[in-house]
Amino acid sequence: MAKTLLAYASLLFGMIFFGTGTPTAKIVTSGFPLFLAPFLRLLAAAVLTTPILVLYWRDLRQIDRRSWLYIIGIGAVGLVAFSLFLLTGMKMVNGVMGAMVMSLSPAAVAIGAAVFFDDDLGWRKIMAVIFSVIGVLIINTSGKSIQASGLFDLIVGSLLVFGAVCSATVYSLFAKKVSGDVRPVVLVPLAGWVAVLLFAVPGIYQAGSFDFSTPTTQQWIALFWWGIGPFGIGTMLWFLGLKVVRASTASGFMGAMPASGLLVSYFWLGDQFYWIHLVGFALILGGIGMVTWAHWLNEKEAKRKQQEYTPYHACPC
Repeated sequence: MAKTLLAYASLLFGMIFFGTGTPTAKIVTSGFPLFLAPFLRLLAAAVLTTPILVLYWRDLRQIDRRSWLYIIGIGAVGLVAFSLFLLTGMKMVNGVMGAMVMSLSPAAVAIGAAVFFDDDLGWRKIMAVIFSVIGVLIINTSGKSIQASGLFDLIVGSLLVFGAVCSATVYSLFAKKVSGDVRPVVLVPLAGWVAVLLFAVPGIYQAGSFDFSTPTTQQWIALFWWGIGPFGIGTMLWFLGLKVVRASTASGFMGAMPASGLLVSYFWLGDQFYWIHLVGFALILGGIGMVTWAHWLNEKEAKRKQQEYTPYHACPC
């Protein structure tokens, strides 16, 4: 019982931390250059998680070339491209809009798994996509949202954040492909160091002309939390929880991601609350519920056939 409760807590806080990343990135954009910010963010996460590599150093010799290519892909697309899309997009939209677009991640993973890896989509996951998209559109195209950001910034900014969603989807799909050969917790520092190396040249170049006394305390806290919280700690908590509970149970905790994103946007960024947000949020939760339902039915069918069911999940990044 205690082990199960600990797993539930890991999944809950893993998704809560993931959800805080999008509005936190909004604060980072106002204090740091485009390449220096993710370089420092990922450097902090990589340093924090390096003890895992020390603990499992023998595993590194067993990673084959195919798995290394996936790991490099996770670092290049799931972290580097993700960071650039998110930072650029969050310059144009507020925290609420960004958090709601990012909540498309579970639906995007379902589509990506079906298109690229022949995973079963089914009508429930299709409905999940429809619910999630409608929920985001309700929030991001309401009159209040357009007035706050302007039509051009709203559209382009939302598309850029959706680019981050697609990049995070690559992270989730590639992580699933190598999970049989590489411990999931080992992926975090490995992908982190790959991304640090890719950001090193432009990041260090910008650092040479950057006044490090310029950012406020809030911006420094946001920068390091964005690296350590959602990616460093959040990902490990999520992987630890997945080892214990069923896929359908874990999917239910994904609702904490948009919830935490909204709360941080309201209370830290000071974004305005509108009642229409509740309608969009309810639809997004409905989409997550449809994914959970699909996993639950697939688990029952796999159990009946005495097969193992290991679905694709959105991962914090």
